[in-house]
Amino acid sequence: MSEVDFRKPQETRSINGFPIYFRPVHVDGLGNVWVPKGISRNPIANCWRLYLVSEQGLFTNNVYDTEHRGSPLDALYAAYQLMLEVLKDSTSRFVVDKRARPEGVERNPLVDCGATGVVISRNTRKGYKVVTVTTHMSVEHPSGGLQTTNYYAGGISERSDITNPVKLQEKFEQFVRNAVAVRRFYNHLRSKGLYPSKAIKLEDVPESIQRRPFDIPEHLNIVEIMDSYMAVLWTPVPRTTGGDPGKLAAALQAHDLSHPHKLVYLNGFALRFIRRIEEGKLLYLPKELYRARGEWRLRIFHEEGVYSDSVTDAECGFDSDQSLKEAWQYLVSQLRHLKAPPPENRRPAKHPLLETGIRAVNLAGFARLSRKSGEPRWSFFIGIQHTKENGKTQKATIARWHLSSVTDEQIQEGLRHAAALSAYRDYLLDHGVPVPQANVSRETEVPQEFWPDAPPCPISADDLRYFAEQIDR
Repeated sequence: MSEVDFRKPQETRSINGFPIYFRPVHVDGLGNVWVPKGISRNPIANCWRLYLVSEQGLFTNNVYDTEHRGSPLDALYAAYQLMLEVLKDSTSRFVVDKRARPEGVERNPLVDCGATGVVISRNTRKGYKVVTVTTHMSVEHPSGGLQTTNYYAGGISERSDITNPVKLQEKFEQFVRNAVAVRRFYNHLRSKGLYPSKAIKLEDVPESIQRRPFDIPEHLNIVEIMDSYMAVLWTPVPRTTGGDPGKLAAALQAHDLSHPHKLVYLNGFALRFIRRIEEGKLLYLPKELYRARGEWRLRIFHEEGVYSDSVTDAECGFDSDQSLKEAWQYLVSQLRHLKAPPPENRRPAKHPLLETGIRAVNLAGFARLSRKSGEPRWSFFIGIQHTKENGKTQKATIARWHLSSVTDEQIQEGLRHAAALSAYRDYLLDHGVPVPQANVSRETEVPQEFWPDAPPCPISADDLRYFAEQIDR
């Protein structure tokens, strides 16, 4: 027979990668018996039905009481033994990366990574394309209920600072491998009859599972995926946070920026509190408030332009915490009086110190280790992004400097040049010039009227040095 006593509750177990759960089933003349999932009772035919799903397909059978001296309990033991024999020679869906699908259900090969539960999605974010990689899973709440959730492995945006297709592909493939590792660990838990109590992250996955190789299909190409769809046109919608604006402003000014805060709208300005490490301190700061050497700076994009100011540590007794508090209160006060710009699809810089304030223009830096000293050598460049005739985006470098020798004058001139190119390109597009002819480069001759007296967001050489110092820490 079997060592299982179906007249008593049984713990969940695993058989050849198949999770086996037991639940009570009432049988006339016998009372409650604990029956494994995959076996059910037909009280009319007086039999136990087997319904087992594996990679080999579906196995069904009936075990009748009459075949076992009319005893439902003996028939249940026989059904259980048959189930063990079938599962022993079958492959669980929790021990394979890619599960077999029923006939007629086809995967889209363009976004099929070869792992069930790992999803590559083509999305639109405010008018531009983003390809995301996620892992689907179910988590179990303390109450016993299940909830579907996912692990976000990462996304590739068409606005990425990485322009090299090879490096983009490498980054994309790493996202896929991370998602597969999370799914494998989830399958491992499921094969033991367990559900995670919270969404699994990559750091939760054992090293032994992370080290297991996964072959990326040759057809999986991030450039081809990006080219396979069009971004949905973004329609701006003004938003606001309800309630008394004065009370909201007072509550914000009293908020401790070392603690998280949800998104809030004040006088039409969206305040998103982003996690940052500033000089070793964990803070949650809006993009309008950032750290520079010896001071906290404010930068507000409003209807009439850009408002900038700073609160120095020296003004606050060389106490950076106090200067942060005063700068934050100052920022909230200014947001109450300035008029927010209309909603627009403007992409802020990843770090406020590198914000140019110029449409489609970004300032970025990278470091290479010196072969002699091993110290990082930083370089910075200004690039302008434009759209090619086929819809793809491309970046053209306007200026490039070594941090060791760059001057304030070079940076300001480079930013003025970038602003002139951006304004001139917009002028050409507004006057019906086709996209290819409207694209600009540093060799483009720009009429003098498009050159601003100063860039909208001045950046100094010391700002770049401070930025590099914080990254190198």
